[in-house]
Amino acid sequence: MNDAQLQEVEDVYRLLRKGLGHEKVTDDNVRALIRRAEQDGQTVLATELREWQSPCGGPSGAEAVSPPDAQDERGRP
Repeated sequence: MNDAQLQEVEDVYRLLRKGLGHEKVTDDNVRALIRRAEQDGQTVLATELREWQSPCGGPSGAEAVSPPDAQDERGRP
């Protein structure tokens, strides 16, 4: 990570500590944010970030994808 990326992670982390900035968590920064939270002893925040990262934790910044057998409003697959 370069200096700009490290500063961005720090800025997002500070927002998260205040309960803000969740929209700034991305696939690119989530691992660094987890490490930062662990270093600071913020186990709840680290866990929340892991859940955000988890594919079974629901959509992570993207729209949910319909299951393959889903039908539209007219009953068509």
